[in-house]
Amino acid sequence: MVDMTREEKLMKVYALLAEVSDVLVDRFFDVDSEELLDEKIEVLTALKDGKPPDQIPQYYSILENFDPDHHWD
Repeated sequence: MVDMTREEKLMKVYALLAEVSDVLVDRFFDVDSEELLDEKIEVLTALKDGKPPDQIPQYYSILENFDPDHHWD
């Protein structure tokens, strides 16, 4: 696999986000963050391929806006 530049990774993340329907990703994914791009691509690709979140080891690590101590409505 060819190494992607940061910009290519960002474009890949945006493209995958458009194809993934996941409630937690929709609510807690930080689209402005340029952190964890490799992990985001890996998780979003797995979601796109139909893998459930509980089978994706890095799933919660990409939800940067998620605060487990905060009580949600």
